[in-house]
Formats: sequence, C-alpha cells, structure tokens
Amino acid sequence: MPGKLRTGVFGATGYTGRELVRLLEHHPEVELAFTTGSGHGHVPHETGLEREASAYFLCLPHGVSAVFAARLRQAYDHALVVDLSGDLRLPDLDAYRTWYLQEHPAPALLGHATYGLSEVYRARIAGTRLVSNPGCYATSVLLPLVPLLREGLIDSGDIVVDAKSGVTGAGRAPREELLFAEVADDLSAYSPGRAHRHVGEIEAVLGEAAGATVELTFCPHLLPVRRGILSALYVRGAAPAAELADALRQFYAGSPFVRLVEAPPRLSDVVGTNDCLISVHAASPGRAVLFSALDNLLKGAAGQAVQNLNLAMGWQEQAGLPVHGT
Repeated sequence: MPGKLRTGVFGATGYTGRELVRLLEHHPEVELAFTTGSGHGHVPHETGLEREASAYFLCLPHGVSAVFAARLRQAYDHALVVDLSGDLRLPDLDAYRTWYLQEHPAPALLGHATYGLSEVYRARIAGTRLVSNPGCYATSVLLPLVPLLREGLIDSGDIVVDAKSGVTGAGRAPREELLFAEVADDLSAYSPGRAHRHVGEIEAVLGEAAGATVELTFCPHLLPVRRGILSALYVRGAAPAAELADALRQFYAGSPFVRLVEAPPRLSDVVGTNDCLISVHAASPGRAVLFSALDNLLKGAAGQAVQNLNLAMGWQEQAGLPVHGT
C-alpha cells in the first residue's frame, strides 16, 4: 500500500492486541505489515524483530516487552515504538523493583520513553519515537486529577480512589479466579490500599502535576463484566465542585475523547469507544467526588496507543478511532 505507514503488532492474540489489530486494519494511514503471537496468521515474536516497519506496538507482558523495545530501537532507530506494558512507565530502577518486584529487563531505556497520556502530554508525544502507553486504571485516574493538581484546586495529600474493572483488564491468560463460575454474579476487591502496580505509575504522574510527593489510597475491584472501568475519586480542597468541573471542562476543551458530563457516567456509555467521561459532584464540606469511565481495552490501552501513534506522526488525533460511539 504505497504511502501508508508499515506497522507491526507484537502480541496480537491477547485482548489488547486483538483490539489494536482491529483498529489498525481500518486506520486510513496505516498498513498492518505483520502480527506476532500464537495461531494461524501470526509470526513468532522473534521473527517479528526481523520485519522492518515504521511503527511497532508491543502488547507483551512486563519483563519481556522492554527487551523487545530495546532490540527494535537498536535495529530500527527511525521507527516509532509504542510499549503497552508497564516496563517503561516508571521513572527509575528503584520504582520498578518496588512495584513489579523484579529487576528491570532493559534499564537503559528507563527515562527515555514519553509517557503517552495523550491529552496531557500532546506536545511531548509529537515527534517522539518511544512511547510508554499508560495503564488502564492509571488513565481513568490521571485524566480527572492531573488538571486539578496542576491548578492547586485539590489537596495532593488526601486522594482516595475506588475503581472497578471488567475481567479483560486482567489479560487473557487462564486463571482460576477469572473463570466464569468465579466471577459471575459477584463483586470482589483485590490488591487493596497500595498493592496494585499501577499505583506507582499514578503517583509519579500526579507528583509531577502537583510539584510534590503524592501518596494515594487505591482499591480496585473486579466486576462481572467483560470490559470497562468506572473509578470514583474522593478528593478534598477549598474549591467547590462547580469550579473543579469548570477547570476540567476548560482543560479538555477541544479534546475529542474526554468530556465532562452532568450525571455519573455508566460503563455502557463508554464501552466500544475511545472516550473518557468525567463528572464532578459535591460531597461533604470541603470534599468532592469525581467519576471517570472508560473502556479498558480502548481508551485504557489500544485506543490510546493509536491516539499516540497519530500524535507522534502528526496526523489527525481521531484517525482510525471511534468518536463518541461512532
């Protein structure tokens, strides 16, 4: 396909990889040159390293993905690499050891990837050649909070996040606790307090926004649904809820995928889209609750990766992506 960007996807058989392939196959500027994974039509991961392209997406497990990123960077330094694992999201080796409980597989890359929270870091992403795609929970938390912390409208030392995700957020590998009989008609919490690995990523970005150390309380839950994240964020500050909403509305003015809504968003509002919907509500005196909803496989993963491809290449940000459910 002359004129189109040759692109490869590593790990195309996982939930995120399959969504990414679906989006890229319909992207007006992209030729999907190869995919890696198990099954018919995919080449082995090692073979993918021999296929020259202009953009590569890595939907591989943490601890593995950074090795492939390093090898691709060495072989094809002109190409864009978008890593969807957690390997490049943290600022240093100590943080990676703390949250991933292992040594980093390619330490030379740490600190060299652009964090791909699209709406917040558009200017940094433009023209970059190494992007670390944010985690799905992280995206749902950071989009509402970063603008408010930058403006000093909420207390950086008192943030509580109560988040709920569908089962695809845990990946496609078979696990007993994700069996239908274990999940259906139930709701369970996991990794409470400060145990989930996305906490380190969230705090690093919030700390930059606040100009101070941020330590939040974060508790995720597993919903008996396939996809979607709904996060409730409890914050404290002197600004009334209406001022918080106005600040967010102004920050995201012109952003095609982040919208302020009046009523708390539902998963059905966002599943199948690249949207993040946010609402703000008054709580007890001096407090507010914000709701954030997105599709964990799209805005929380594959959709945001395509958004970052568009930004890095200087294309229209919406290219190849569903807008408001279209």
